[in-house]
Amino acid sequence: MYIDAHAHILSFEYGENLGKVIESVKNDGEIILVNDVGYDLKSSEESVNLSNRYGFIFSTIGIHPYDADKFDNYALKTLKELAENKKVIAIGEIGLDYYRKITDFTLQKKVFEQQLILSKELGLPFMIHSRDACRDTIEIIKKIGYFNGVFHSFDYGTKEIEEIIGLGLYVSFSGMLTFKKKEKLREAAKVVPIEKVFMETDSPFLAPVPMRGKTNMPIYVKYVYKYFANLKNIDEKELHVKIIENFEKLFGKSKIYLENTRRQRQYV
Repeated sequence: MYIDAHAHILSFEYGENLGKVIESVKNDGEIILVNDVGYDLKSSEESVNLSNRYGFIFSTIGIHPYDADKFDNYALKTLKELAENKKVIAIGEIGLDYYRKITDFTLQKKVFEQQLILSKELGLPFMIHSRDACRDTIEIIKKIGYFNGVFHSFDYGTKEIEEIIGLGLYVSFSGMLTFKKKEKLREAAKVVPIEKVFMETDSPFLAPVPMRGKTNMPIYVKYVYKYFANLKNIDEKELHVKIIENFEKLFGKSKIYLENTRRQRQYV
């Protein structure tokens, strides 16, 4: 049983093919949960609506660092209201991105702090987007003093992963783990305990090998699981069970659904 810990099943990303992507998960039978992640108010609202329609979809809501200039009191109020929904499991994706200067870095830090505070106030975990900004990301998390979250699509090295895990945070690996030039990332993956990991697609981006170059979909998360299990030399079913346990632990609102799913499928 597979969980895709981070995907963007959204009309902006898939257009007229959105229904087909959702149906592919339903028909697959092995993907039991997809965390549908927003990055602005519109996508967050759509994510919540989809989670209400489909049992296997859960929702994460927030403002991406590239959209930090769209965060205001109205956005904060709306996120609070959306977070009351039983299918909203986290605040995200939030964080810092210094790869491109699309929004001012100082503004990104301010908005990141505000959303971390919101996450803390609501008692929800957070989902981090961090690109070329690891040090500042960690320092802001330390400043807020809330360590209930995950670095999604982790793309740093061994030193960074050890510090992140040391803070009690989780990391999630995407299809980048399978990319030829990501040896530094693979070295980091080798040292992380499976009690602190998730697998994701970040669909429609970052399709894993052997689907490289194609539009990514949640059903391709299987390739990330298989690659990680081989890299760590562990049984893939053991990895499945542990990730489900990790998800229940971090994303508490998913616990009843996952427990019922495991019981129905006699998967322990």
